Amino acid sequence: AFSRLISATVLRRMGQIDKVLAAFIKKPPTGLALFVLRCGVAQILFIGTPAHAAVDGAVSLLKRSKKTQRMAGMANAVLRRISERGQDVLATTNVLDNIPDWLQTSWSAAYGEPNCALMAEAFAQEPPLDITLKNADVDWSEKLDATLMPGGTLRRQKAGLITTLAGFKDGDWWVQDISSSLPVKLLGDVKGKTVLDMCAAPGGKTLQLAAAGAQITALDKNEQRLGRVRDNLRRTGLQARTILANAAQWPGDHGGDVETASTGFDIVLLDAPCSASGIFRRRPDVLHAKTPQNIRSLVQLQDRLLDNAARLVGKNGTLMYCTCSLQQEEGEDRCAKFLKTRPDFRLNSILSSEMPELEELVTHEGYVRVLPHFLAQKGGMDGFFIARFTRC
Repeated sequence: AFSRLISATVLRRMGQIDKVLAAFIKKPPTGLALFVLRCGVAQILFIGTPAHAAVDGAVSLLKRSKKTQRMAGMANAVLRRISERGQDVLATTNVLDNIPDWLQTSWSAAYGEPNCALMAEAFAQEPPLDITLKNADVDWSEKLDATLMPGGTLRRQKAGLITTLAGFKDGDWWVQDISSSLPVKLLGDVKGKTVLDMCAAPGGKTLQLAAAGAQITALDKNEQRLGRVRDNLRRTGLQARTILANAAQWPGDHGGDVETASTGFDIVLLDAPCSASGIFRRRPDVLHAKTPQNIRSLVQLQDRLLDNAARLVGKNGTLMYCTCSLQQEEGEDRCAKFLKTRPDFRLNSILSSEMPELEELVTHEGYVRVLPHFLAQKGGMDGFFIARFTRC
């Protein structure tokens, strides 16, 4: 847990950490030595580790490798100076320093500089644990030491060891951010309807649909990730057909429920692979791992998936498209292109009345756009985009 805390803190605060380091060393090292220094700074300035312990840990780690032994003395001197004067330098930095420049530019243009700053604040915070109940009529708040959020999500401020919490082994609930739970809730009554969950893993939406009585086909091309869906179905006692296949090409020659695929599903839910920039609170590595080039390749995949999803929607059926991305290229822009190329579909605008206590998430176009600092006073939300279409 301590190792994870150090790693996550470095990833959340890397821009500020590097600025502090630059003030105490003219030419910071690269590779392992740089990572060790960052870990030391994270402990001293953000985690509150006693300075002598953080310095000793960094020096000991560098001495373990012949490649970095010679840097141990430098690390000792630099980290000791930072323990004495680092807070003064830190005060000259800003949380926006932790957001890569290209994302700052993108988010400021899309949402305005004030929102971009609030998103940077959210990035620096450890997120709470959100839970979706199998049976929403049962009150688990007290048993799970959780708060009821809009839409019925339960929120624990401290995650703890999830498998030891009441109700986990019995399959009474599953972990799912409040944002990720919204698309299924916006489908209304799905009991008895045929639903295709196109990119199903890790399975939160599949479980929601199954619990609501839908006839689910859960599709994913990654065997390991699909295994997680099956594990969660077994744990919760819910039923869904699972198929290992490429969602951009299915049904093709993959078999499965080809008859339903040919006549069309009542609902197709596409939570498309994306940059995942919206889940940076839970995965702080994503902002450092993604580039504009990644976005360009992902939007091509999203277009292919949307095209295949449209083929699989029956007459008067619903297509729900969503991504856990903050990039408009992966949300609003994809939908605009889809509506131009598919005149047999219309936008089924999401209404504010469908989002009690979350009305501000509904855009004037009729989409849902979640920014991570919404509900900040209660712990925030994952960044998310949702659009709903109807086949004419």
